[in-house]
Amino acid sequence: MLDTIRIEKIIAGGAGLGRRADGKVILVPRTLPDETVRVRETRKFRGHSEGELVDILERSPDRVEPPCPMYGLCGGCDFQHIRAEAQIRIKGEIVTEALSRAGLAPEPGVRQPAVAAPQPFGYRSRIRLKLSEAGGIGFYRSASNDLVELRSCPVAADPLNELLNRLLATGIARRLKGDISEIELQHSPADDGLFLLLHPRRNKKPDPAALGSHCMSRSELPPIYLAGGDRLALISGPSGQKTLRQAVAYNRRHDTCVLRWSPNCFSQVNAAQNQRLINHVLEAAAPLPGKQVLDLYCGMGNFSVPLACRGALVTGIELNPEAIAWARRNAEQAGPGPHHFRAGDVQTMLSNGTMSPEPPDIILLDPPRRGVGHPITRLADLGADKIIYVSCDPATLARDLALLVRNGYTLKNVTPFDMFPQTHHIETVALLEKN
Repeated sequence: MLDTIRIEKIIAGGAGLGRRADGKVILVPRTLPDETVRVRETRKFRGHSEGELVDILERSPDRVEPPCPMYGLCGGCDFQHIRAEAQIRIKGEIVTEALSRAGLAPEPGVRQPAVAAPQPFGYRSRIRLKLSEAGGIGFYRSASNDLVELRSCPVAADPLNELLNRLLATGIARRLKGDISEIELQHSPADDGLFLLLHPRRNKKPDPAALGSHCMSRSELPPIYLAGGDRLALISGPSGQKTLRQAVAYNRRHDTCVLRWSPNCFSQVNAAQNQRLINHVLEAAAPLPGKQVLDLYCGMGNFSVPLACRGALVTGIELNPEAIAWARRNAEQAGPGPHHFRAGDVQTMLSNGTMSPEPPDIILLDPPRRGVGHPITRLADLGADKIIYVSCDPATLARDLALLVRNGYTLKNVTPFDMFPQTHHIETVALLEKN
């Protein structure tokens, strides 16, 4: 049975929301506001259902032809059918709705326009491809474990697509298929270095030497690592410390520091937009000379090091000890100080009161998608003048902001960043000031 509905809006997650004749909400991917569409219900839930697009009866002027021939099959992108300017507008609206749902009603002008990415395609410096048991390489279909094989990805940087074709030409995937479930391709923004990471199948502990025998004498491939827990094992390629790098400007004179990290550390996948994100954080935190800054979830120093270069006294905390080691190296090489980095779980440290030896003037946090939750109320007890929150999930961001507002802070600025064009994902920076 088919339903004809009119799409009201795009919600978090990227689906269009419409209502059937009986008033029940149905969510339909790859639709646009004000479109009239024919849909087929695919799944039922307590308060809504999900459907698939069958036909477009009335098209939005914001609809465009997706450039990728795999769009609609591959589950990687879900916004390629939307004009670039409309993607930016819709993402801003998703952030605004998340704030409203959390009970936040910011003053006019607080929610700033979303910042477009410099490159709508070819921006990703890292892609993680699935490996089928038959040796195929690609991405899963949306909401399934069916593999869509591919030879290129339009949102990946050109060097990664070239590497993917070299990898396919070797036929290595067919020999790795029993032990490896994912192959990760990484590109170093500053020097075009390339890396391959092999991720084992669940409950498999492949022997690095045995895997290396499949990869040796492959001069057309970059260094290949076996991932496992917090450690990487080099199985092919020259030994020695290999790193990825990005040169980051930290002032208006375009003076730069160089961030380095290993393939096992987190980094933003969009280097050009990451620079804009850093610029925004630096301006939100200014003036910085002599200020005590507490950088939570600091990673390898993506924000810590530019902040220190601008004169801040930085304390960085991060769970991954390898990332902390790189943050120390990056800060020491950049030269400014003093700075202090330590490994630890932020939520645990908030709960037991071991967060900061010095009262911070500014707190910066960039948590994972789940956000912080109720422990974030302990941040208010530290008494910082400013809190800068960087988030990749509007819903958990809004929840955490509401907790901070109820504990003595005012929301001054919320700015979405389109870190992931052609997808519904959004990066957002919020600035709060103590009442």
